[in-house]
Amino acid sequence: MRSFADVDADGVGDLDGLRDRLGYLELLGVDALVLAGIDPAAAGLTRFLSEARHAGFRVLAAADVDPARTDPQQALAPWLEHEIDGFHLAPREDPHGALADAVARIPEHVVIGSGEGPWQLDFNIDLPIAGFHAEAVQSAVTRVLAPGGRRPAWAMASRDTERSRNAAALTPVRAMALVQLALPGAVCLRHGEELGLPGNQRITMPWEGEHPPFGFSAAQVDWSTIPPEWAAFTAETQLEDEGSTLSLYRHAMEARAAHPAFRGEEIEWFGAPEGCFAFRRVGSTLICALNTSTAPVPLPPGEVLLSSRPLVDGQLPVGTAAWLV
Repeated sequence: MRSFADVDADGVGDLDGLRDRLGYLELLGVDALVLAGIDPAAAGLTRFLSEARHAGFRVLAAADVDPARTDPQQALAPWLEHEIDGFHLAPREDPHGALADAVARIPEHVVIGSGEGPWQLDFNIDLPIAGFHAEAVQSAVTRVLAPGGRRPAWAMASRDTERSRNAAALTPVRAMALVQLALPGAVCLRHGEELGLPGNQRITMPWEGEHPPFGFSAAQVDWSTIPPEWAAFTAETQLEDEGSTLSLYRHAMEARAAHPAFRGEEIEWFGAPEGCFAFRRVGSTLICALNTSTAPVPLPPGEVLLSSRPLVDGQLPVGTAAWLV
């Protein structure tokens, strides 16, 4: 939130900035928000939660609860008094099970966690760790979706791309976005990810205009850390461009939420050329194909619903993913 939008012009993102941009998040297709770096006693939190829920968002709190140092139940209690919808827990050792016990006491809440524990969603960054190689990504997906595992929350949080924002840098970002959004489970997006921006989690969100800080804040401070070339990649610019990364995310998230093909919690793999894969959601008609090889490849049978780049003579180009139904 501290890097999302600044209303009081102190150079730091705030709740009012986040509230003012709820319409953008709704347009993007987001259905839940995770508040990070917020004190549950922060001024304006009650108002924000009320307006966010009225707009249809569930709100979770990012909680770094260390059961070596504090009582997890006491740490979560202030948020529960706000009737928060859930928590995104930072990875922590829980040798005595105190954190797991505290979470078990709130089964009606959505909890995203890592490692052992009674979480509803298992946060993972296996996709970015795998890199842009079909075989490695397939192995990662197979491992995460192994029988008996919890429902996954897929993230690309450690992904990085070149600051040049050239087409070569954006190609794997766009392709992996479709892979991520085609998989069963939840998807965790970091702000700016939908713009194809670099993977720094504290990135200052570029909203509009021609110069840094691109509408993030009216504060008169040094914004030299924000690349001037981001003027071409602001939310304002990309919303008007059907070929932009933001438009790709919007179309993909709309289809994921509304299209009947996005059913089923299991996938099955098809045979594919080397450097490629294709999987289908079991119980539906959705097929996701990825080409990380060195040449275009034929598409699986079906009607193309969306592709990360234009097809070439009906084939899937290098560095491209597509959805078919």
